[in-house]
Amino acid sequence: MYTIFKAFTIFLILGSLIPFSLSAQDSFSGGVKLSAYYDGTEKGLPFWMYHNQRGRVSEFTDLSGLVNAQYRLDLGTGTQLEFGLGAAYDNAGRDEVFPDEIYMQYKNPWLRASLGIKQKQQHYQGLSASDENILWSTNARPMPGLELETNGPVFINRAQSWGFEARWAEYLMEKDRHVEGAKLHHKMFRLVHDAGNGWRFKVGIQHFAQWGGTSPDRGEQPEGIEDYFRIVTGRAGGEAALQGDINNVLGNHLGSWEIYADKQYQDFKLSFIYNNIFEDGSGSRFDNFPDGRYGIYFENDKKDRLLNAFIYELYYTRDQSNDVNHWGADNYLGHSVAYYSGWTYKSRILGAPFFKYDEKQQLIVNNKFITHHFGFGGQVSTFWNSYPYKLLLSYAHNEGTFRRDLPFGNEDVLHIFGETLLLNDPFQVSLMLSADINSNYNPLFGVGVSLERRF
Repeated sequence: MYTIFKAFTIFLILGSLIPFSLSAQDSFSGGVKLSAYYDGTEKGLPFWMYHNQRGRVSEFTDLSGLVNAQYRLDLGTGTQLEFGLGAAYDNAGRDEVFPDEIYMQYKNPWLRASLGIKQKQQHYQGLSASDENILWSTNARPMPGLELETNGPVFINRAQSWGFEARWAEYLMEKDRHVEGAKLHHKMFRLVHDAGNGWRFKVGIQHFAQWGGTSPDRGEQPEGIEDYFRIVTGRAGGEAALQGDINNVLGNHLGSWEIYADKQYQDFKLSFIYNNIFEDGSGSRFDNFPDGRYGIYFENDKKDRLLNAFIYELYYTRDQSNDVNHWGADNYLGHSVAYYSGWTYKSRILGAPFFKYDEKQQLIVNNKFITHHFGFGGQVSTFWNSYPYKLLLSYAHNEGTFRRDLPFGNEDVLHIFGETLLLNDPFQVSLMLSADINSNYNPLFGVGVSLERRF
C-alpha cells in the first residue's frame, strides 16, 4: 500500500511540472461553519439531523464546527491541481476534533486522481437517502485513501454515443474497529450510451472488499500481493464466509449492479435509478430480487422555483436470498466470520443509513426493511428575499435481521427533516427542524441553527 501511495505522489509532482500552460492561475476558497442543536426530549437528535452529515454530527451533539480551505492551481487545457484541508468539531463525537479533509487532487479533462482524506461528491442536490449508491453514501466520514476515476464519461466513438465511467480506489479503515488496520478495495465500471432525444443510459457494477488487518480472535489476515489479486477479482467470500471455511475465505465482499436512465427535456431532467445489493453469487444472479434501491429524480433547469428538485426512493431488503441459500439469509452489510464491524467506518454505516449498527455489539442489528423516502428542494421567494429550503420525509418499516439471536422487533417510523436559509449576507444563517415518530417509542424532536461564512 505504501508503494502505491508513493508512486501516486510522484505522479502528481511530475504532472505539475508538465508545461500545460505558461500562465498558470491559482484560486483560494474556504469557509467556517458553526452549528448548534437542541434535543427537545433529551434522548438524542432525530434521525436526519445526524445521518448523512458526512460524519460531522453525532446523535447527542449540541455543538459542531467546520473549518476548511481549498487551493486550486489551473495549469490550462482543463488541467488542475487542488489541495484541501479541513477540520471538524463535534462535542459528542468519538473524537471532538478530527480531520474532515486532507487531500491533493490532480484533474484533467478525462481523469481525476486524489490522495488523502476527501469528502465524496454530492449527488441529487443532497435529497437522496443514499446519494451515489445503496452501499456508498455520505453517512460516514471519508476514509484515507487513493482514488483514480474518470472525470465524467469517456466516449470511445466519433459520434460520442458510447463510452464508460470507471473508478479504482484503495482505502485504509484504520484501527478503530474489530479488525484493526483493515483495508478496503473499491472499483466501479459503467457503460454509458447516449441514445439521442435527450436519453442517456448507464449500466454497471460497484464492487467493495474489506481485507487484511489484524483480528483479535483470528490473528493477522492475508495481505500479500497474491491476496490482493484475489480480492480484486472477487474470489471467495459469501457462502464460504458464512460456513467459516478459513482456508478459502479472503475478505468481506459487497457489490451492486446499477442502472441509470436520464431524460433531458426542454426545461427539466428526469432520472431513473436502480441499485441491487449482493454479497455472494445468489445476489449477483438476482436471486434476492426485489431487494435494492429504486428511484426517480426530477431536477428543474431553472433554480429559482418553488420546486427545483424532487426525489422518491424505495429501499427494499426483505428477501436476502433467504429461500435460495442453504446456509440462510445474506445478512446484508454484516460478516459472521472475521469482519464483525461490518460495512461501517468510525461506527457509521457506509451505505444507506436505514441499516442500523450497534456499536456495543459490533453487529448490524437492522438490515431487513422497506423504506419510502421523499426529498424536496426549492426556494420560497418574496419581493425582497429568497429562502432556499430542503425537506426530507422517510417512512420505514424495520424488521431487524433474519438472525433469531438478534431480536430487534418490528417498528414503523417516520423521519422528518426541514432546513431553510434565513439570511445569506454577510453570513449564511440556516434553521433546521426535525422529528422522528416511532410506533414503539415516544416522538423525538430537534432544532438546529447554523452560521456559515464562505470566502
